[in-house]
Amino acid sequence: NLDMDNILKDPFRTNPKLRHVIESTRRKLQKAICSLYPGHLVLPFEPLMLHQGMIQTICAENNVGMKESTPRVLGELMCVPYGDILDRELVPNTVTKSLHTEKYFNSDMLDFAIKEVPFYLSLENQVKTLKSFNRPVLLVDTLLHKGYRMKALNPLLQKENIEVRKIITGILSARGLDLMTSKGYKVESVYYIPRLKVWFNESDLYPFIGGNALWRGSFPERNLIPSINLILPYTSPNFLLDAGNKAVFELSRVSMENALDILKVIEEEFHKVYERKLTLSSLGQVFTMPRCPDKGKDIVYDLYRSPSYYLESDREHLMRIERLVR
Repeated sequence: NLDMDNILKDPFRTNPKLRHVIESTRRKLQKAICSLYPGHLVLPFEPLMLHQGMIQTICAENNVGMKESTPRVLGELMCVPYGDILDRELVPNTVTKSLHTEKYFNSDMLDFAIKEVPFYLSLENQVKTLKSFNRPVLLVDTLLHKGYRMKALNPLLQKENIEVRKIITGILSARGLDLMTSKGYKVESVYYIPRLKVWFNESDLYPFIGGNALWRGSFPERNLIPSINLILPYTSPNFLLDAGNKAVFELSRVSMENALDILKVIEEEFHKVYERKLTLSSLGQVFTMPRCPDKGKDIVYDLYRSPSYYLESDREHLMRIERLVR
C-alpha cells in the first residue's frame, strides 16, 4: 500500500522534490520486498486508485450520484471509515463520520490491542456518537484480511444496536471474507485477492514517518506517538521468519535508508518553507500523525534534534548486527 500521500500534510504532499525521492525509494522498496519471497507476485496499490473505486462503490450502495446535487440530497446510509482510508476525501451526498482506531503493540511485541488514537474519544464513546446519527452505516477500510479492527469494534457496534448494512473495503482476501461472513456481515471490495500472503503499508516501514503505536500503560502526553516499525533493529519481524534472515535484513536496511533519504529532503524543504530547522517537536507540521521509534522507559529524545540525526544512529545499530544476520 503506497500510502505516503495519506500521511503527508500540504505543502509537502505536492512538493515536486519530495515526490521525486518518494518515487525513487519505492523502486528500492519493491525490489527488497520481491527478494523476500522469490516467485511470488507483488502488487503495489496507489491510494487514489483505491479511493476512486471505493467512493463509486459507496455511492452506488447509498443510491446517490457521484456529483453533489443542488439542493443537496443525502443518502440514507452513513459512511464510517475505521482505518486510515478516505482521510481527506469527501464522499458525495453521503454523511461521513470516522472511527479513529490504532493498533497498540505490547512492549514485548507478543500481543497487541485495538484502541482509540491518542487524544480522541474512547472507542466506546466514538461508537455512541455513531449511534446518535440514527442511520445505518457502511464500514469502510483499506484492507480486510485478518480483521483485527473489526474484532474489536464488533461487540461495541452490537452493544449500541447499530445496523451495519455492509463492509466496503479496497482489498479483500478469502480469509477476510470468511471471517466477516461468519459474523453475519455483508462485504464488498474493489479488489479481491483470495491468497494474500503478506501486506505492507509503505509508511509503516519507515521510522519517524509511520509505524504502529507501542503501549506502555498510558497515552503519550504530547503529539509524538512512541511507535514500533516491524523491521530490524527495532524488533524481529516474526511474520517474515520464513523469508530468511538475509532477506529480512535487506528489507530493514532498504527501509531505513529510504526513510533517511525522504527525511533529508523533507528537512531541506521544511527549512525553505518555514525558514527554520525541522525538529522532532515540529514533525506535526509535516505528518498527520507524528511518530518516533520507542526506545524504552525513561529514555527520551531531544525534541530539538532533527529526525535524521537519530535515524543515522539507528542505522549504525542495524549495521552492527549485519554479520550475525547474514
